[in-house]
Amino acid sequence: MLRRVLSWTTAVICCASLVLAQDSPGAEEAEPEELERVEDVLVVTASRTEQRLQDAPAAMTVITAGQLEVATSDDFGDILRNVPGINVSQISARDVQITGRGATNSLATSQLVLVDSRSIYLDFFGFVIWEFLPSNPYEIKQIEIVRGPGSAVWGANAQTGVINLITKTPREMQGTSVTLGGGELGTAFGSFTHAAAGERSGYKISAAYFEQDPYDRPAGTIPGTGTPYPPFENQGTSQPKVDLRWDRDLDESSTFQISAGWAATDGIIHSGLGPFDIQSDSALSYLQFGWSKNARRLGFFVNDLDGVGDNLLAVGSDGRPLRLGFSSRTYNLDYGDTRIFGDKNVVTWGATARANDFDLSIAPLGSDRDEYGGFLQDEILINDKVRWLVGSRIDNIDPIGTVVSPRTSLMISPTPDHTLRFSFNRAFRSPSVINNYLDITILNEVQIPVAPGVAIPYVFPSDAIGNVDLKEERLDALEVGYVGNFGSDLVLTLAVYENKTIDSIDFFTLSTYTGSNPPLGFPLPPFVLDVPPPFGLAGLFPESFSYRNIGEQTNRGVEFSLNGDPSPTWSWFFNYSWQDTPDVVGVPLAEVNLAPENRVNLGLAYSGDRYFWNANANYQDEAFWTDVLDSRYFGPTDSFTQVNLGIGIWFQDGRSMFKIDAQNIADEDVQQHVFGDIIGRKITGRVAVRF
Repeated sequence: MLRRVLSWTTAVICCASLVLAQDSPGAEEAEPEELERVEDVLVVTASRTEQRLQDAPAAMTVITAGQLEVATSDDFGDILRNVPGINVSQISARDVQITGRGATNSLATSQLVLVDSRSIYLDFFGFVIWEFLPSNPYEIKQIEIVRGPGSAVWGANAQTGVINLITKTPREMQGTSVTLGGGELGTAFGSFTHAAAGERSGYKISAAYFEQDPYDRPAGTIPGTGTPYPPFENQGTSQPKVDLRWDRDLDESSTFQISAGWAATDGIIHSGLGPFDIQSDSALSYLQFGWSKNARRLGFFVNDLDGVGDNLLAVGSDGRPLRLGFSSRTYNLDYGDTRIFGDKNVVTWGATARANDFDLSIAPLGSDRDEYGGFLQDEILINDKVRWLVGSRIDNIDPIGTVVSPRTSLMISPTPDHTLRFSFNRAFRSPSVINNYLDITILNEVQIPVAPGVAIPYVFPSDAIGNVDLKEERLDALEVGYVGNFGSDLVLTLAVYENKTIDSIDFFTLSTYTGSNPPLGFPLPPFVLDVPPPFGLAGLFPESFSYRNIGEQTNRGVEFSLNGDPSPTWSWFFNYSWQDTPDVVGVPLAEVNLAPENRVNLGLAYSGDRYFWNANANYQDEAFWTDVLDSRYFGPTDSFTQVNLGIGIWFQDGRSMFKIDAQNIADEDVQQHVFGDIIGRKITGRVAVRF
């Protein structure tokens, strides 16, 4: 019913837009948007203080509001896939996992994601639910992506990078916006925003909804293993959300902000324990306060998450699908300031206190976690061409204790348009509550071969337990970077890096059943559990699983990008990312996820007075996946090329538009994780009206 209503409403608004396209009395002519050179873009994420993108002490990419508004995508994964160094895996209709400068997995644990500096990283499982971000691109001012470690200012879990969505203030988006759309795979979506501002105050109200049917599941056997893909009923997703914000200018230099919101989701979340079907009442609510005066800022937020889901493959000790019930409440207080001392030192410091309360059905002993941290950094202006940044952060986190994250960056600018950067960063990921306190029993159903073509069905239990003695996963990063502006229409960036990860957190088979300790009711003589395959079954019946820290892994890579704006109506981009096969110590390479070695993204866009279109292509090599329950399911995914195309028309002097989007227009079978869905072509249409 909802899809039918949205379809008819879309048609009505589209027709109305055709009428409103005629010039209205008093209508203001839309001025062409001036091109922003990289040195004019201001960012806050790399150093937690406002600075020019050109001066950022880290490799950064900024996606602007204009790019977001016309992007051919309906989730943030397709948008961020175009960023060099970013690995994106869409595993189901709702499950998108993102990792920078490394292999992603079914639960990407090393990438910190923020909305206006409010973390939406979920400490209990160590991942991000992307549906809890704003879905209306018109609300977003820019997305700042730090491509590399960020723990020196953000603390835990900014191990491989930080993604910060900066939303517009009510004053920056005054008026009303309505977007409706739909298309293939039962896709239907809509959003509404309204904002107004007076002399000193402003407010914003927004609501959105998205739904989609499931993609196809892979069939047959996993390549290289002969293991059949486990059958389960795939699910689509539905995602409602509401957001409110009120801003107040206290005086010329200070502001106060209150925002609150609610977002819900359902659909498949993949994990090392198998896929969980998250129910529709799973939701995150938040409340955020912010105060700033010049460079000083004080913030407080509460994230309140409740949800439940049943595993579609794993069966618990009660004989029912393993249930994941999760409740998480985070209280976070944050302060920061930047001061200039003399004419040589720009000093930034800050502190954070965070309390987490948990109620987890699969980790009942993981009830709370407290975190405290502070950072200090000094940007030393050696002369007008050389700057040196030094800084560090100290965090104290239950149960791992104290962690220190230093950073330094030497930046040389022979001219204002060219900057060369030499950097060292240390970052870390703290073990999740599940890593520390998991406590479940899973019933495994297998077919034991006893003769050619004859097998005995058998069910045996396996325990999965956490490890409270885990250390933090640490990353040391060396990087050489370059940013260059060539004229007003071409920006070139280059980054060469080496990331060494120490004490990676790994889910492994702790013990297997043996002849002296067979599982209850084992139907064969127990001694076969001591005889290696192919004559016996030694090592094939796991008794218990747990987590451990393992060795070292060194990733090396290169990122190259070109961005061009030859005119106010044309823009293009090209980037290439190379990631070498990692050097691994302490664990076989066959047990490590391997990222695509080569990734290429390119795009071309035109935006005229009346018409606009954009096209982009993404290519990546094959990848290898081991983040599944055991080696029976290890396997590769093929290389793929995905081409997206969007075509639209502006109405009302650029205040409204109608657009057709075609994702994966060649309908290539794209699988982005060994357990992932098959992503085919999807064509959708949308109409957006602003007044």
